[in-house]
Amino acid sequence: MIPVMAESPPFAGIASFFKAPYVADPHAADADVAVVGIPYDEATTARPGARYGPRAMRDASTNWAYRDGAAPFYDGEAGASLLGGVRFVDAGDVDLPPTSPPERSHPLIAARIRRLLDHGLFPVVLGGDHSITYPVLTAFGSRPLHLVQFDSHMDYWNDEGGMLYTHASPIVRSHESGIASRVTQYGIRGLHTESDQIELARERGVTTFWCERAKATPVADLVAHIEPGEDVYITFDIDALDPGIAPGTGTPEPGGFTYYEAKALLRAVATRAHVIGLDMVEVNPLYDPMEITALHAVRLIFDAVGAAFVTRLSRGPAR
Repeated sequence: MIPVMAESPPFAGIASFFKAPYVADPHAADADVAVVGIPYDEATTARPGARYGPRAMRDASTNWAYRDGAAPFYDGEAGASLLGGVRFVDAGDVDLPPTSPPERSHPLIAARIRRLLDHGLFPVVLGGDHSITYPVLTAFGSRPLHLVQFDSHMDYWNDEGGMLYTHASPIVRSHESGIASRVTQYGIRGLHTESDQIELARERGVTTFWCERAKATPVADLVAHIEPGEDVYITFDIDALDPGIAPGTGTPEPGGFTYYEAKALLRAVATRAHVIGLDMVEVNPLYDPMEITALHAVRLIFDAVGAAFVTRLSRGPAR
């Protein structure tokens, strides 16, 4: 374990995530949460640059690296303690060869996440483009899970020019393979074509809350269909947020959630379900003035993990 100096100010020292210790092969004795980066954007269909997302989010996360050990923050707006007792480690990045095809990159990603799970850790994955979600989910094996997706796009395309594993297809691949037994989508908007396979998603039981509808619906109603305590994996594409507050992404769409809307919905999902992991993808610092996209991404990770661990601890040991 390589300790990081907690006493140093946010702008000093090594920018591990949350200035947590760097542990290349962590175990449950080291932490509760293992943060791992996947600096990969070979599967983008628009603006590249998400490969720098993990580095940008790590840097932004140091803005909150001022708590004492695992002491809680107090979120006065939510009226709740946040991250109390939750220990983090930064497990570094999945080492992927440049331009590596899915046949090579996906097993490397899955093996790294599988090891974290085997060691009893809660994985927080920093993308990278959205294609990484599919190999991450394969690490959970045959365990039934409900995939909860925050996104402006359905990501249900079958292929792009014959390519089956772009960032337009992780949800359809996860669903049709049976890795995700259920799928819920929040924030979908923009203009769609037949390639989005909207009808196929409906036929397969995907629950889609279009953004305008979601913004006008009470949060409790948005999560009512989630079975209490069921295993949920959250994938959060940062373009679910309004590009006015999160411009740093590859395929922005007008409209979207505010920070508070996304926070409330994440907390509601985490309170109702048993969250078993999450990823934050499509943060593109090349289009991120003043690091505001990375800041929103990190704060939402803290909000989701904080709520998830309150629920996990209240229900006893993870299954």
